[in-house]
Amino acid sequence: MGDERLTPQERGYSYRTDPSVPAFDGTAPLLIFDGFCVLCSSGVQWMLKRDPKGTTRFIAVQAPLARALYAHYGLNPDRFDTFMVLKDGVSYLRYRGWLEAAKLMPAPWSWLGFAGHIIPEAVGDALYDVIQKNRFNWFGRRDACLSPDAATKARFL
Repeated sequence: MGDERLTPQERGYSYRTDPSVPAFDGTAPLLIFDGFCVLCSSGVQWMLKRDPKGTTRFIAVQAPLARALYAHYGLNPDRFDTFMVLKDGVSYLRYRGWLEAAKLMPAPWSWLGFAGHIIPEAVGDALYDVIQKNRFNWFGRRDACLSPDAATKARFL
């Protein structure tokens, strides 16, 4: 993309100029997850239950917009080896994505996102990768992609 030397904040909202990414309201944080993964879907449901009035929005990687965002950031949506948190136009992946997702929650859950920075990112990423690679064996796979109920539909793209 030619912006490798820029900080994440300087690269913010780069997807807005990418014609392959459909336009969407990116003002609220967006969490992209695997809708077939039981662990991922359960995590989204957990977040919704503990923060029903939150501003975080959700979209399954199987949706066209999410796939376009993954491609924009050089990720393969078919392989889905990380979920993404898109906040203020900046993408956060793997362990850092988990920390940013936690920070979006009300206290005391948000504290985990801040406390998690005591773990070196390389260690956190290694742990994330082990869980990600084994998530279907350990937690299972849904037959259908998670779809929101009427009460939470507004939080999904």
